[in-house]
Amino acid sequence: MTHSGFERIPLARETQERFFEEQIHELEMIKREHADSSNRRLVKEIERAKKRLEAKLQALAAEHKKDNTLTFEELGVDRLFVDEAHYFKNLFYVTKMTRIAGLPQTASERAFDMYLKVRHVQSLNGGGGVVFATGTPIANSMAEMFTMQRYLQPDDLKKHNLHHFDSWAATFGEPVTAMELSPDGAGYRLNTRFARFINVPELMQMFRQSADVQTAAMLNLPRPKLDGEKPAIRNAPATDELKEFVQSLAARAEKVKGGRIDPREDNMLKITSEGRKAALDLRLITPTAPDEPQGKVNLAVENIHRIWQATAVERSAQLVFCDLSTPKDKGFSVYRDMGEKLERLGVPTREIAFIQDHDSDASKLALFRDVRAGKVRVLFGSTQKMGSGTNVQERLIALHHLDAPWRPADVEQREGRILRQGNKNAVVSVFRYVTEGSFDAYMWQTLETKAKFIAQVMSGDMTIRRLEDLDSAALTYAEVKAIASGNPLVIEKAQVDAELMRLTRLRSAHAEEQYRIRSNLRRAHEDAEMFASRLTNLRQDLTLRQDTSGDRFSIELDGQETNNRGIAGELILRRAEKLKNRFGDDVRIGRFAGFDLFLRPSFNNTVEVVVRGKNSYAARVTDTALGTIRSLEATVQGLEERVTKLESDIADAHKRTKELGTKVGAPFEKEEHYQRLCRRQSEIEEQLDLTKNQAPSQVEAESTETVEQKTSERRSHKNHHARSSHRAAVHV
Repeated sequence: MTHSGFERIPLARETQERFFEEQIHELEMIKREHADSSNRRLVKEIERAKKRLEAKLQALAAEHKKDNTLTFEELGVDRLFVDEAHYFKNLFYVTKMTRIAGLPQTASERAFDMYLKVRHVQSLNGGGGVVFATGTPIANSMAEMFTMQRYLQPDDLKKHNLHHFDSWAATFGEPVTAMELSPDGAGYRLNTRFARFINVPELMQMFRQSADVQTAAMLNLPRPKLDGEKPAIRNAPATDELKEFVQSLAARAEKVKGGRIDPREDNMLKITSEGRKAALDLRLITPTAPDEPQGKVNLAVENIHRIWQATAVERSAQLVFCDLSTPKDKGFSVYRDMGEKLERLGVPTREIAFIQDHDSDASKLALFRDVRAGKVRVLFGSTQKMGSGTNVQERLIALHHLDAPWRPADVEQREGRILRQGNKNAVVSVFRYVTEGSFDAYMWQTLETKAKFIAQVMSGDMTIRRLEDLDSAALTYAEVKAIASGNPLVIEKAQVDAELMRLTRLRSAHAEEQYRIRSNLRRAHEDAEMFASRLTNLRQDLTLRQDTSGDRFSIELDGQETNNRGIAGELILRRAEKLKNRFGDDVRIGRFAGFDLFLRPSFNNTVEVVVRGKNSYAARVTDTALGTIRSLEATVQGLEERVTKLESDIADAHKRTKELGTKVGAPFEKEEHYQRLCRRQSEIEEQLDLTKNQAPSQVEAESTETVEQKTSERRSHKNHHARSSHRAAVHV
């Protein structure tokens, strides 16, 4: 059934009440723990969460059932398979990190409903019975992994005391305080974000207990190849009007940065949004702006028409993705504009469709059937409407990105429509349209960098111990300013940063490997010496050993000698029973085969017989008298086998020493490239330093002394920033 249909199945009132009461009790416990602490904000946050739950509980108690429908529990559902499970990632949680950026703070009713139903099914199946399927478990932020674990691994989280977000975040993440431009523009300010993940191998090990990760590379399914093995970029030149508009955005960003405007009137998110729209088509901002012949909308129309003509015989289809302008928008619409232009070029109206015109499930199914049949050959849509669940791949030959979405998961969902099993075309094309001098190139670069981090995690690369997370819905002032200046260094910086992070990870892995090699080499030396010493002692013990096999059996226990195996075994068992649950030194009980005999109590409520010569050799105290004696005799008679084993161990230790010796001190093979990139990063940061780009009139107005003083301050701030950036890079 559909997600919305599933959500409409009610849960029993008792189940919901019990859950709310549990949650309220849990919050009360956390509140008591922090009652004496100085963290008043956390206590207030807990109070608010508690009030929300109590309100829901009261609303539940006040409800009068309008109809007596079957509840989810009464349906007898004992297994739950959830497709596109990433739609349920906005699950509520309480955290004291309310002022740390980079944490999802949303809570949806849909996710809450799913959580309760998952809990119910798990209670019937001893913690199991629920399967989540999704192509994008981490859509944007690594913190989403905690939500997936809450759904699927609640017992594991509880067992490790990680079921509260703050304890999970303290174990696997750390807030990063980084330098950002300060509001006065004269230096930098500190801003804290939840943006670094630590102990990544342990996190992945835990996550993979419930997650079966299969990447496209692992599966290697028969799906179409990309023409040129990567998406094609189509560049549209920036017009003078666009450059002017981007400059005005930079001026607005300056005001926001200086705190000279109310954030409700203008803010970085609004500036970013308008910048993205202008990059798509300036008419979205200024309806009177001219239709630019070389703009990316017209480039896309020409390209779509060319492919439409070339594939007329096969009746191949194309998908066009655009999130920033839909056919239902008032005023100018990119969808309508492109549709009309394609019609003028000869594409029949019946072969062009907008997914927004098909709201019902039946209407969508009919539309998808027409695309698969080759009746509709150009389908426009947004990521949300035309992403997951759109199975029209059969005839798809090309996909067009008119704009860049925010999240790597959105790109994956878009391109997953065409790069899919069941596509009859062996080679397909993906086009990305980019307006030069606009936000486009930077957006695509950011997406690529984000996607790399998520891919590293999902591939289960255990060499990563630390990981930087990227999550932001607005460009920073510095980025807007640099884009406005038309500076190509912005894109180069993003590329250098991404490559430097990759090399830093490899460099850290190399350093850890060297540490491991040195530790193993030291251990191999120690092992060789220890085995040699044991072998010398063992050979001396062999000369002292007496033959006690067959009728020659004799043993001295507590000063008395006996040659009866049964009696001897019984005496040892009785002594051993008295020593159980006692911890202390070995207790001498007699002599056997020329060696002293001891009993050694162990921690797990067992006792061993120890034969002690130059070395010590352990035998088992079994459940029977004769079994214990057999174990003792086998230990003494098997000394020759120990000689062979020790000689083999010594040879192995020497071999390991030799192999490891050749690897110690090996240099990092990409060290030169790494150092070159570090230098280039510093140079770019130096050139992109926005604080020194003041207007000439402003500089002239200041006294020489003030200018010198500010320059000195900025230099010190900048050096601090460079050092911070370098440290962050080195410790990724």
